Amino acid sequence: MARGQRRTTIDRLAVESYLDARPEYRDLVTDDFRVHRSVFVDAGIFADEMVRIFGGTWVYLLHESEIPAPFDFQTRRVGRRPVIVTRDEDGEIHVLLNRCTHRGTLLCPVESGNQKRFQCAYHGWTFANSGELSGITYPDGYRSDFCKENYNLGRAPRVQSYRGFVFCSFNPDVETVEEWMGPARSVFDWAVDQTPNIKMIKASTMEYRGNWKLQNDNNGDMYHVPFTHRSTLTMTRQRHGEGKSLDHFKGDNSPMTVRDLGNGHKMIDQRPAIDSVWERARPIPGRETQAEQLITRIGEQRARQYLEYVGRAGVNLILYPNLYVGGNASILVYEPVTAHRTLVHSFVALLTDAPAEVNALRMRFEEDFINVGNRDDNEVFERLSSALEDTSQLAWIDVSRGWRTGFETSDADGAVSGPVTCETGIRASYVRWKELMSRPVRITASVLGERTTNCGS
Repeated sequence: MARGQRRTTIDRLAVESYLDARPEYRDLVTDDFRVHRSVFVDAGIFADEMVRIFGGTWVYLLHESEIPAPFDFQTRRVGRRPVIVTRDEDGEIHVLLNRCTHRGTLLCPVESGNQKRFQCAYHGWTFANSGELSGITYPDGYRSDFCKENYNLGRAPRVQSYRGFVFCSFNPDVETVEEWMGPARSVFDWAVDQTPNIKMIKASTMEYRGNWKLQNDNNGDMYHVPFTHRSTLTMTRQRHGEGKSLDHFKGDNSPMTVRDLGNGHKMIDQRPAIDSVWERARPIPGRETQAEQLITRIGEQRARQYLEYVGRAGVNLILYPNLYVGGNASILVYEPVTAHRTLVHSFVALLTDAPAEVNALRMRFEEDFINVGNRDDNEVFERLSSALEDTSQLAWIDVSRGWRTGFETSDADGAVSGPVTCETGIRASYVRWKELMSRPVRITASVLGERTTNCGS
């Protein structure tokens, strides 16, 4: 970062970074919706995104069902910050920086588990599941006024669970999650209400050589479907006939829409073009067998109701910056690694009150498109990333489709809707990118928990 752009205040209880406004970032997204190539390939911009975007607004972490019991934990990344998400003995959720406060070692190297304490592998400092420093090895070697409370684990100042989905921010001034969601909240609620009693499990992780924003853009893009996924569409049609998977896309001759939901959130609404989620779902291993078993066991009417939970429920909702929610409550989480490398984690929402056949089919369906269609997308992301990196003479890309054409309309909830091939939602993300990257922001990591006390002067 350029000199003078960050002012850091350090005391014994917190580290606060005050990041000045960066108005030059506004020049990278033009008023006619061209985006400069450096937004996708520049390492310095990527580093700033990890602070200003992934530190400055809400970021999705996990579903509460992933840490159901006291002392359960999961490790995650908030941008590039390693964190441990824990549930303490009282059920409270904490988001702790996964870094020993002694010499800086990664404290917990495993993905999940159940532990009352975390011990550093380097010098044995031990921390409670709620973040407090509980033990120092050979304590007589420290001065008499050494204050353990000043060495608790750093923690996100804002943590909020909404409908069981846990978000955090390192910006203490951020709005509530409900305010941040805005018009996206009603869509999110609809998606969760489709399958209200769930257990979220990790299904897969895919990696591509490209910027995280490419996946974010793509999940709000229907324009690419007949081209990028042509082989998938052709194979499906030849094997299974019409009416399966993505063949309901008919260009703009469709009731489907894309929407700008504010704060960078966006969606594709396919619901008007899908009569039956189950009948449109691509055939998957075990489809007929599991469905027949279910019908035999509970009757056709109840079975058909459950089978409508298997497939794409017609909504692509993207909560900026890192969460994709499908209409069936299964999700994707984007993890930026470098400007040229991204991990995409897939999670399946299993229904805790559904027959086993339904969850088996939901799992098989989730595996299906990820291993077929997502590979098409990843190939395009890597071609795109390579071309942007190597053609500096062509500085801009364009996301203006639908803008100023009269196709877009303003909705009663403040959102903007357009025909399904418009880049309405994608533009919204870059408006939000420009806002977050150019504004001043305060980033905090406190080391003082609510149950600790100050010591000494």
